[in-house]
Amino acid sequence: MIPITQTLGYNRLITKNSLLLLLVIPALGAGTPSHFAPYAGGQVHYESYGSGNEAVVFIHGWTCDLTFWREQAPVYENHRSLLIDLPGHGQSDKPRGPYPVEFFARGVEAVMRDAGVDRAVLVGHSLGGPIVYTFLRLFPEQVKAVVLVDANVHAPMNTPAYRKAQQRLYDQNVRVLSGPSGRKYMAGSIERMFSDQTPPAWRGQISAKMLATPDYVRVAAVSSPSQLDPPKPGETYAVPALAILAGSQASLDLRVAATRRIFPNLQAEKWVGHGHFVMVEDPERFNKSLEDFLATH
Repeated sequence: MIPITQTLGYNRLITKNSLLLLLVIPALGAGTPSHFAPYAGGQVHYESYGSGNEAVVFIHGWTCDLTFWREQAPVYENHRSLLIDLPGHGQSDKPRGPYPVEFFARGVEAVMRDAGVDRAVLVGHSLGGPIVYTFLRLFPEQVKAVVLVDANVHAPMNTPAYRKAQQRLYDQNVRVLSGPSGRKYMAGSIERMFSDQTPPAWRGQISAKMLATPDYVRVAAVSSPSQLDPPKPGETYAVPALAILAGSQASLDLRVAATRRIFPNLQAEKWVGHGHFVMVEDPERFNKSLEDFLATH
């Protein structure tokens, strides 16, 4: 197992129901509202729907792209929304170098600025969850609410022991994910993210998209230490928050409790028996939960 634990401020293992990011689906068709925001000497690709200075912003996970949200079209086509290809992913530029969590979070801010969005409900799947948390730490005034989709969010600690343990994990991630053997390991890990609920047609799409991400990006995204100062002990955020989490009942109870330590106003849904890609496993249920949350926030 790859303990991508707290790599970017979150505790995660590459197992069936824990780790990375989210969904995949059909390729972009003609006429899609694609845009490119300048960022870090390159460009970040995104899709923009509707108009206005407040939006729902969809943030995919590790080695995924914005097409992982295609089953959420009934939501994002009905709201002012932005779907983002994170730096290094999808149609965005893929520079070589470190990819700490704040690099992704600032990329999200660059897209919002380019799209004229001042405040957002941030929806993050897997790695997208720690990115949402980091964005909130960097740009709190721009966050209206957060939705965490099978994502674990933990506050990093400011201790030598913690930093040493983190570095060991980063080093291990580099070893197990690099080169041909890393690709093989990753392929097996992706399979373990599925459940009996995962539609067969999605499995191949998800695997192909994730494995197509450049080797150097997939490694750097889970081995680049954050340069941000750790939060103060006990620091919390009172923004409205929804967590949709999948797994066993026991693991879900622990994950909800950990998330609530950061988001005291957390509303949680425990999808027992589901896999990591909950948005494609039951999009009707997922979209209703998201719409209900948006209606009150």
